Amino acid sequence: MAQPISMSAILDKIKKRGLFQSIKRYHYMPYDIYIALNMVEALGKDRNPRFMIDDDNRFIYENMIRWIHGDPEMKCLCPQTKKIIPGRLDAGIYIAGNTGSGKSWVLEIMTAYCLIDNVQITIDEKKRCLFWDNVRTDIICDEFTKTGSFDKFKRITIIGFQDFGTEPIESIYMGNRINVMKQIIEYRGDCTDLITLITSNLPMNHQCLIDRYGDRVSSRLNEMCNYFELRGKDRRKC
Repeated sequence: MAQPISMSAILDKIKKRGLFQSIKRYHYMPYDIYIALNMVEALGKDRNPRFMIDDDNRFIYENMIRWIHGDPEMKCLCPQTKKIIPGRLDAGIYIAGNTGSGKSWVLEIMTAYCLIDNVQITIDEKKRCLFWDNVRTDIICDEFTKTGSFDKFKRITIIGFQDFGTEPIESIYMGNRINVMKQIIEYRGDCTDLITLITSNLPMNHQCLIDRYGDRVSSRLNEMCNYFELRGKDRRKC
């Protein structure tokens, strides 16, 4: 007869799966939003002298700064109505925008900004810097076709997925066809000890996104990310 599984063993499995873990933010107020914006603009100009914070991107940079510093005044957009709503400090970030709008730059510039003050958070009882690597989703799919695995992207504590929605719908390894990013988002969306940042040409609730990944992924994204949209001209042509 099989031995019954103890409650402690069950809870240990749940903890390892990241289902009931919490993210603790440290409130770094007071800070000066204007100094922070100048710092962010300097980081952008270091990459490209033409970079500037303007009316098209100011809202997202201001609120990414607030999100990083754990400021409860952070705001984001409602994915359905596009109205400004309170943000969630324990959720990630989803940035939608047309090609060339600068959404990829936001994640790259702001992860560098995190290192300036060594902003700290606690996840799974471990204190760490709020810093993330950014990886293109097509690169993740390429790795699956070569190795048959994408597990590391499911469990990285904080990660930025760039160009979500431009990767192949199906990736093949030894005859197995898999929608790689669908499985990754579904997994991460069920965990409370992971932070996911995403850039995409697809608005969060757009029918194209639902058709590509399904209602389950669309629902998970609403739960796991603060939503932003970048509008304006193609900055690569400026």
